Amino acid sequence: MPQLCFAPGTPTKTIEETYERLASSYEHHSLSAEPFLKYQILNRWSSTATDGGILSQGDPMTLTWSVVPDGTNIPGSPYIGDATAPSNLRAFLDAIYGNEAAWLAVFEAVFDRWGELTGITYVYEENDDGSSLSGLGGVIGVRGDIRIGGHLIDGGYGILAYNYYPNDGDMVIDTGENYFNDTSSNSLKLRNTVSHEHGHGLGLRHSCPSDKTKLMEPILTTLFDGPQHDDILGNNRNYGDRFEHDETPGIAAFLGSFSSTTETNLSIDDNSDTDVYSLSASASTQLDVTLMPIGSTYLSGPQNGDGSCSAGTSFNSLNIHDLGVRVLDVNGTTELATADLNGAGLSETLEEVVLTSGAGTYFVEVTGDSTDAAQLYQLSLTISSSTHIFSDGFQSGDTTKWSAAIP
Repeated sequence: MPQLCFAPGTPTKTIEETYERLASSYEHHSLSAEPFLKYQILNRWSSTATDGGILSQGDPMTLTWSVVPDGTNIPGSPYIGDATAPSNLRAFLDAIYGNEAAWLAVFEAVFDRWGELTGITYVYEENDDGSSLSGLGGVIGVRGDIRIGGHLIDGGYGILAYNYYPNDGDMVIDTGENYFNDTSSNSLKLRNTVSHEHGHGLGLRHSCPSDKTKLMEPILTTLFDGPQHDDILGNNRNYGDRFEHDETPGIAAFLGSFSSTTETNLSIDDNSDTDVYSLSASASTQLDVTLMPIGSTYLSGPQNGDGSCSAGTSFNSLNIHDLGVRVLDVNGTTELATADLNGAGLSETLEEVVLTSGAGTYFVEVTGDSTDAAQLYQLSLTISSSTHIFSDGFQSGDTTKWSAAIP
Protein backbone atom coordinates (compact mmCIF):
# COMPACT_ATOMS: atom_id res chain seq x y z
CA MET A 1 0.00 0.00 0.00
CA PRO A 2 1.58 3.30 -1.06
CA GLN A 3 1.83 6.32 1.23
CA LEU A 4 1.33 9.84 -0.06
CA CYS A 5 1.47 13.51 0.82
CA PHE A 6 -0.80 16.37 -0.19
CA ALA A 7 0.04 19.86 -1.38
CA PRO A 8 -0.80 22.74 0.94
CA GLY A 9 -4.31 23.98 0.22
CA THR A 10 -5.63 20.63 -1.01
CA PRO A 11 -9.42 20.63 -0.41
CA THR A 12 -10.55 18.56 2.54
CA LYS A 13 -13.00 16.73 0.28
CA THR A 14 -10.14 15.55 -1.96
CA ILE A 15 -8.25 14.20 1.05
CA GLU A 16 -11.35 12.45 2.40
CA GLU A 17 -12.12 10.82 -0.95
CA THR A 18 -8.55 9.57 -1.26
CA TYR A 19 -8.65 7.98 2.16
CA GLU A 20 -12.01 6.40 1.45
CA ARG A 21 -10.18 4.44 -1.27
CA LEU A 22 -7.47 3.57 1.22
CA ALA A 23 -9.89 2.56 3.96
CA SER A 24 -10.27 -1.09 2.95
CA SER A 25 -6.51 -1.53 3.04
CA TYR A 26 -6.16 0.25 6.38
CA GLU A 27 -8.55 -2.29 7.90
CA HIS A 28 -5.85 -4.90 7.40
CA HIS A 29 -2.90 -2.83 8.61
CA SER A 30 -2.23 -1.87 12.21
CA LEU A 31 -1.94 1.86 12.76
CA SER A 32 -0.52 1.51 16.28
CA ALA A 33 2.97 2.86 16.87
CA GLU A 34 5.72 1.20 18.88
CA PRO A 35 4.88 1.51 22.59
CA PHE A 36 5.10 5.20 23.64
CA LEU A 37 7.37 6.13 20.71
CA LYS A 38 5.94 9.21 19.06
CA TYR A 39 7.52 8.87 15.68
CA GLN A 40 5.32 6.53 13.67
CA ILE A 41 7.22 3.46 12.44
CA LEU A 42 5.84 0.58 10.39
CA ASN A 43 8.99 -1.33 9.47
CA ARG A 44 12.54 -0.89 8.15
CA TRP A 45 14.71 -2.32 5.39
CA SER A 46 15.83 -5.87 6.14
CA SER A 47 17.60 -6.44 2.81
CA THR A 48 19.36 -4.27 0.23
CA ALA A 49 21.34 -4.96 -2.94
CA THR A 50 24.56 -4.02 -1.15
CA ASP A 51 24.03 -5.52 2.32
CA GLY A 52 22.01 -8.62 1.58
CA GLY A 53 19.30 -9.86 3.91
CA ILE A 54 20.94 -9.47 7.32
CA LEU A 55 19.57 -6.16 8.57
CA SER A 56 17.56 -5.48 11.72
CA GLN A 57 16.64 -2.61 14.06
CA GLY A 58 19.48 -0.12 14.55
CA ASP A 59 21.67 -1.52 11.78
CA PRO A 60 23.23 0.90 9.29
CA MET A 61 22.89 0.06 5.61
CA THR A 62 23.61 1.17 2.06
CA LEU A 63 20.72 2.09 -0.23
CA THR A 64 21.11 2.55 -3.96
CA TRP A 65 18.68 4.74 -5.89
CA SER A 66 17.92 5.20 -9.56
CA VAL A 67 15.60 7.25 -11.77
CA VAL A 68 13.71 5.07 -14.23
CA PRO A 69 13.92 5.76 -17.98
CA ASP A 70 10.96 7.57 -19.48
CA GLY A 71 8.58 4.96 -20.87
CA THR A 72 8.98 2.66 -17.87
CA ASN A 73 5.61 1.18 -16.97
CA ILE A 74 4.11 2.44 -13.70
CA PRO A 75 1.07 0.39 -12.67
CA GLY A 76 -1.72 2.55 -11.30
CA SER A 77 -2.61 2.12 -7.63
CA PRO A 78 -6.26 1.32 -6.86
CA TYR A 79 -5.78 3.07 -3.52
CA ILE A 80 -4.40 6.26 -5.06
CA GLY A 81 -6.62 6.31 -8.15
CA ASP A 82 -4.01 6.94 -10.85
CA ALA A 83 -4.13 5.02 -14.12
CA THR A 84 -1.39 2.71 -15.36
CA ALA A 85 0.87 4.86 -17.52
CA PRO A 86 4.52 5.12 -18.55
CA SER A 87 6.90 7.31 -16.59
CA ASN A 88 7.62 10.74 -18.04
CA LEU A 89 9.47 12.11 -15.02
CA ARG A 90 12.72 12.84 -16.83
CA ALA A 91 11.04 14.92 -19.52
CA PHE A 92 8.92 16.68 -16.89
CA LEU A 93 11.97 17.69 -14.84
CA ASP A 94 14.03 18.58 -17.94
CA ALA A 95 11.33 21.07 -18.88
CA ILE A 96 11.57 22.74 -15.47
CA TYR A 97 15.33 22.64 -14.89
CA GLY A 98 16.73 22.61 -18.40
CA ASN A 99 19.00 19.60 -17.98
CA GLU A 100 19.36 16.37 -16.05
CA ALA A 101 22.31 17.47 -13.93
CA ALA A 102 20.29 20.31 -12.40
CA TRP A 103 17.35 18.23 -11.22
CA LEU A 104 19.46 15.23 -10.31
CA ALA A 105 21.28 17.48 -7.83
CA VAL A 106 17.96 18.12 -6.08
CA PHE A 107 17.49 14.40 -5.41
CA GLU A 108 21.12 14.03 -4.36
CA ALA A 109 20.67 16.83 -1.81
CA VAL A 110 17.71 14.99 -0.26
CA PHE A 111 19.55 11.70 0.08
CA ASP A 112 22.73 13.41 1.28
CA ARG A 113 20.76 15.05 4.08
CA TRP A 114 19.15 11.81 5.22
CA GLY A 115 22.62 10.25 5.13
CA GLU A 116 23.97 12.99 7.42
CA LEU A 117 21.23 12.25 9.95
CA THR A 118 21.13 8.45 9.98
CA GLY A 119 23.23 5.33 9.55
CA ILE A 120 22.31 5.14 5.86
CA THR A 121 24.81 5.46 3.03
CA TYR A 122 23.26 6.44 -0.31
CA VAL A 123 24.73 5.50 -3.68
CA TYR A 124 23.33 6.76 -6.96
CA GLU A 125 22.83 3.87 -9.38
CA GLU A 126 23.23 5.30 -12.87
CA ASN A 127 21.69 2.23 -14.45
CA ASP A 128 18.01 1.35 -14.44
CA ASP A 129 16.78 -1.44 -16.66
CA GLY A 130 13.33 0.06 -17.14
CA SER A 131 11.51 -2.93 -15.71
CA SER A 132 7.99 -2.19 -14.49
CA LEU A 133 8.00 -0.08 -11.32
CA SER A 134 6.68 -2.80 -9.05
CA GLY A 135 9.10 -3.39 -6.17
CA LEU A 136 11.44 -5.83 -7.88
CA GLY A 137 14.35 -5.02 -5.57
CA GLY A 138 17.70 -3.49 -6.33
CA VAL A 139 20.50 -5.15 -8.25
CA ILE A 140 23.91 -3.48 -8.36
CA GLY A 141 24.63 -2.28 -11.88
CA VAL A 142 21.05 -2.98 -12.98
CA ARG A 143 18.64 -0.83 -10.91
CA GLY A 144 18.46 0.85 -7.54
CA ASP A 145 16.90 -0.40 -4.32
CA ILE A 146 14.82 2.76 -4.56
CA ARG A 147 13.47 3.57 -8.01
CA ILE A 148 11.94 6.93 -8.81
CA GLY A 149 9.49 7.58 -11.61
CA GLY A 150 6.50 9.78 -12.33
CA HIS A 151 3.28 10.13 -14.27
CA LEU A 152 -0.04 11.90 -13.93
CA ILE A 153 -1.61 11.14 -10.55
CA ASP A 154 -4.32 13.76 -10.03
CA GLY A 155 -2.91 17.02 -11.35
CA GLY A 156 -2.71 20.40 -9.65
CA TYR A 157 -2.48 20.73 -5.88
CA GLY A 158 -3.68 17.36 -4.69
CA ILE A 159 -1.48 14.31 -4.27
CA LEU A 160 2.12 15.40 -4.84
CA ALA A 161 3.66 11.92 -4.85
CA TYR A 162 3.38 8.51 -3.27
CA ASN A 163 5.88 5.98 -1.99
CA TYR A 164 5.99 2.35 -0.91
CA TYR A 165 7.32 1.04 2.40
CA PRO A 166 10.46 -1.14 2.75
CA ASN A 167 11.63 -3.44 1.28
CA ASP A 168 10.19 -1.66 -1.74
CA GLY A 169 10.74 2.07 -1.33
CA ASP A 170 9.82 3.02 -4.91
CA MET A 171 8.53 6.58 -5.48
CA VAL A 172 6.01 7.99 -7.97
CA ILE A 173 5.85 11.77 -8.47
CA ASP A 174 2.85 13.55 -10.00
CA THR A 175 4.08 14.99 -13.31
CA GLY A 176 0.76 16.76 -13.74
CA GLU A 177 1.58 18.86 -10.70
CA ASN A 178 2.58 22.49 -11.31
CA TYR A 179 3.52 22.80 -7.63
CA PHE A 180 7.03 21.73 -8.63
CA ASN A 181 7.47 24.56 -11.14
CA ASP A 182 8.42 26.79 -8.20
CA THR A 183 12.17 26.19 -7.81
CA SER A 184 12.75 28.94 -5.24
CA SER A 185 14.80 28.25 -2.09
CA ASN A 186 16.85 25.64 -3.93
CA SER A 187 13.71 23.78 -5.04
CA LEU A 188 12.38 23.45 -1.49
CA LYS A 189 8.96 22.27 -2.67
CA LEU A 190 10.41 19.36 -4.64
CA ARG A 191 13.05 18.59 -2.02
CA ASN A 192 10.59 18.42 0.88
CA THR A 193 8.23 16.31 -1.21
CA VAL A 194 10.97 13.81 -2.11
CA SER A 195 12.31 13.85 1.46
CA HIS A 196 8.84 13.20 2.90
CA GLU A 197 8.10 10.40 0.47
CA HIS A 198 11.47 8.81 1.09
CA GLY A 199 10.64 8.95 4.80
CA HIS A 200 7.86 6.48 3.96
CA GLY A 201 10.41 4.53 1.93
CA LEU A 202 12.48 4.20 5.11
CA GLY A 203 9.52 2.94 7.15
CA LEU A 204 8.00 6.08 8.66
CA ARG A 205 4.25 6.65 8.60
CA HIS A 206 2.50 9.99 8.82
CA SER A 207 2.91 11.80 12.12
CA CYS A 208 0.27 14.06 13.63
CA PRO A 209 -1.01 16.61 14.55
CA SER A 210 -0.67 18.62 11.36
CA ASP A 211 0.96 21.64 13.01
CA LYS A 212 3.81 22.24 10.54
CA THR A 213 6.56 20.96 12.81
CA LYS A 214 7.33 17.55 11.28
CA LEU A 215 8.31 16.53 7.77
CA MET A 216 6.13 13.41 8.00
CA GLU A 217 2.85 15.26 8.49
CA PRO A 218 0.23 14.31 5.84
CA ILE A 219 0.14 17.80 4.28
CA LEU A 220 3.47 19.10 3.09
CA THR A 221 4.90 22.36 4.42
CA THR A 222 7.82 24.52 3.33
CA LEU A 223 8.14 26.38 6.64
CA PHE A 224 11.31 24.37 7.25
CA ASP A 225 13.87 22.51 5.18
CA GLY A 226 14.05 18.71 5.34
CA PRO A 227 13.73 16.28 8.26
CA GLN A 228 12.91 17.70 11.68
CA HIS A 229 13.47 16.36 15.19
CA ASP A 230 10.66 13.77 15.27
CA ASP A 231 11.60 12.52 11.79
CA ILE A 232 15.29 12.22 12.72
CA LEU A 233 14.43 10.43 15.96
CA GLY A 234 12.30 7.87 14.11
CA ASN A 235 14.94 6.98 11.56
CA ASN A 236 17.68 6.88 14.20
CA ARG A 237 15.54 4.25 15.91
CA ASN A 238 15.44 2.31 12.65
CA TYR A 239 19.02 2.80 11.39
CA GLY A 240 21.12 4.39 14.13
CA ASP A 241 23.11 7.58 13.65
CA ARG A 242 25.67 8.44 10.98
CA PHE A 243 28.52 6.73 12.88
CA GLU A 244 26.91 3.27 13.18
CA HIS A 245 28.34 0.74 13.91
CA ASP A 246 30.64 2.09 16.63
CA GLU A 247 29.90 -0.05 19.68
CA THR A 248 33.47 -0.91 20.75
CA PRO A 249 36.92 0.72 20.69
CA GLY A 250 37.87 -1.65 17.87
CA ILE A 251 35.23 -0.10 15.58
CA ALA A 252 35.06 3.34 17.17
CA ALA A 253 34.04 6.36 15.10
CA PHE A 254 37.25 8.33 14.56
CA LEU A 255 36.79 12.06 15.14
CA GLY A 256 40.37 12.95 14.30
CA SER A 257 42.64 15.54 15.88
CA PHE A 258 41.04 18.78 17.09
CA SER A 259 41.10 21.42 19.78
CA SER A 260 37.31 21.46 20.05
CA THR A 261 34.45 19.68 18.29
CA THR A 262 30.70 19.27 18.73
CA GLU A 263 28.87 16.37 17.12
CA THR A 264 25.08 16.59 17.12
CA ASN A 265 22.10 14.38 16.16
CA LEU A 266 23.86 11.29 17.49
CA SER A 267 21.77 8.60 19.14
CA ILE A 268 21.46 5.64 21.43
CA ASP A 269 18.92 3.68 19.39
CA ASP A 270 17.83 0.92 21.79
CA ASN A 271 18.46 -0.75 25.15
CA SER A 272 21.75 -2.35 24.11
CA ASP A 273 23.40 0.37 22.03
CA THR A 274 26.79 1.81 23.00
CA ASP A 275 28.61 4.48 21.02
CA VAL A 276 32.40 4.76 21.10
CA TYR A 277 34.37 7.63 19.57
CA SER A 278 38.13 7.84 19.17
CA LEU A 279 40.30 10.94 19.02
CA SER A 280 43.96 11.78 18.52
CA ALA A 281 45.69 13.71 21.29
CA SER A 282 49.21 15.00 21.68
CA ALA A 283 51.35 14.66 24.81
CA SER A 284 50.52 16.59 28.00
CA THR A 285 46.88 17.22 27.22
CA GLN A 286 43.53 16.94 28.97
CA LEU A 287 39.99 16.42 27.76
CA ASP A 288 36.71 18.14 28.64
CA VAL A 289 33.50 16.29 27.75
CA THR A 290 29.87 17.44 27.70
CA LEU A 291 27.15 14.93 26.86
CA MET A 292 23.78 16.60 26.34
CA PRO A 293 20.49 14.86 25.45
CA ILE A 294 18.54 16.47 22.60
CA GLY A 295 14.77 16.74 22.73
CA SER A 296 11.69 18.68 23.75
CA THR A 297 8.08 18.19 24.74
CA TYR A 298 5.63 18.19 21.84
CA LEU A 299 2.37 16.68 20.63
CA SER A 300 2.62 13.63 18.43
CA GLY A 301 0.44 10.72 17.39
CA PRO A 302 -0.72 8.61 14.42
CA GLN A 303 -2.89 9.58 11.47
CA ASN A 304 -6.46 8.34 11.62
CA GLY A 305 -7.71 5.79 9.12
CA ASP A 306 -9.99 8.34 7.45
CA GLY A 307 -7.03 10.61 6.69
CA SER A 308 -7.67 13.10 9.47
CA CYS A 309 -4.96 13.84 12.00
CA SER A 310 -5.18 12.81 15.63
CA ALA A 311 -4.57 15.52 18.21
CA GLY A 312 -1.57 13.59 19.46
CA THR A 313 -0.43 13.27 23.04
CA SER A 314 2.32 15.05 24.92
CA PHE A 315 5.70 13.39 24.45
CA ASN A 316 9.05 14.37 25.97
CA SER A 317 11.87 13.24 23.70
CA LEU A 318 14.48 14.79 26.01
CA ASN A 319 14.36 12.23 28.82
CA ILE A 320 14.05 8.86 27.07
CA HIS A 321 17.47 7.57 28.23
CA ASP A 322 19.62 8.26 31.27
CA LEU A 323 22.89 8.82 29.42
CA GLY A 324 26.39 8.16 30.78
CA VAL A 325 29.89 8.82 29.44
CA ARG A 326 33.39 7.41 30.03
CA VAL A 327 36.87 8.34 28.83
CA LEU A 328 39.10 5.34 28.11
CA ASP A 329 42.87 5.20 27.82
CA VAL A 330 44.75 4.28 24.64
CA ASN A 331 44.29 0.56 25.35
CA GLY A 332 40.50 0.99 25.06
CA THR A 333 39.83 -0.61 28.44
CA THR A 334 41.37 1.45 31.25
CA GLU A 335 38.87 3.97 32.55
CA LEU A 336 40.28 7.47 33.02
CA ALA A 337 37.02 9.12 34.08
CA THR A 338 33.27 8.48 34.14
CA ALA A 339 30.12 10.55 34.58
CA ASP A 340 26.62 9.18 35.20
CA LEU A 341 25.41 11.30 38.08
CA ASN A 342 22.35 12.98 36.60
CA GLY A 343 19.05 11.48 35.55
CA ALA A 344 17.32 11.20 32.20
CA GLY A 345 17.07 14.47 30.33
CA LEU A 346 20.11 15.99 32.03
CA SER A 347 23.65 16.55 30.77
CA GLU A 348 26.79 14.82 32.02
CA THR A 349 30.17 16.56 32.11
CA LEU A 350 33.79 15.60 32.67
CA GLU A 351 36.41 18.30 33.17
CA GLU A 352 40.18 18.22 32.87
CA VAL A 353 40.49 14.49 32.28
CA VAL A 354 44.25 14.02 31.99
CA LEU A 355 45.24 11.84 29.04
CA THR A 356 47.91 10.06 31.01
CA SER A 357 49.48 7.89 28.32
CA GLY A 358 50.77 10.86 26.35
CA ALA A 359 50.31 11.16 22.62
CA GLY A 360 47.95 8.58 21.17
CA THR A 361 44.37 7.60 20.40
CA TYR A 362 41.87 7.83 23.27
CA PHE A 363 38.23 6.81 23.45
CA VAL A 364 34.96 8.36 24.63
CA GLU A 365 32.12 5.91 25.33
CA VAL A 366 28.44 6.91 25.52
CA THR A 367 25.87 4.58 27.04
CA GLY A 368 22.12 4.61 27.66
CA ASP A 369 19.87 2.67 30.00
CA SER A 370 17.45 -0.26 29.61
CA THR A 371 14.85 1.75 27.65
CA ASP A 372 14.19 0.14 24.27
CA ALA A 373 13.85 3.39 22.33
CA ALA A 374 15.98 6.04 20.65
CA GLN A 375 17.51 9.08 22.35
CA LEU A 376 19.22 11.84 20.38
CA TYR A 377 22.20 13.57 21.95
CA GLN A 378 25.05 16.02 21.37
CA LEU A 379 28.67 15.36 22.30
CA SER A 380 31.13 18.23 22.82
CA LEU A 381 34.86 17.57 23.28
CA THR A 382 37.70 19.99 24.01
CA ILE A 383 41.41 19.12 24.20
CA SER A 384 43.78 21.52 25.92
CA SER A 385 47.21 21.58 27.54
CA SER A 386 47.17 19.82 30.88
CA THR A 387 47.98 21.61 34.13
CA HIS A 388 47.79 18.43 36.17
CA ILE A 389 50.11 18.29 39.21
CA PHE A 390 51.68 14.88 39.74
CA SER A 391 52.31 13.45 43.21
CA ASP A 392 55.99 14.54 43.13
CA GLY A 393 54.99 18.16 42.55
CA PHE A 394 55.83 18.35 38.83
CA GLN A 395 53.35 19.48 36.17
CA SER A 396 52.66 17.33 33.17
CA GLY A 397 54.65 18.60 30.24
CA ASP A 398 57.36 20.14 32.47
CA THR A 399 60.30 18.42 30.75
CA THR A 400 62.92 20.66 32.34
CA LYS A 401 62.00 19.67 35.87
CA TRP A 402 61.68 16.01 34.91
CA SER A 403 65.16 15.90 33.35
CA ALA A 404 66.69 17.78 36.28
CA ALA A 405 65.35 15.18 38.69
CA ILE A 406 67.06 12.29 36.94
CA PRO A 407 70.31 11.34 38.72
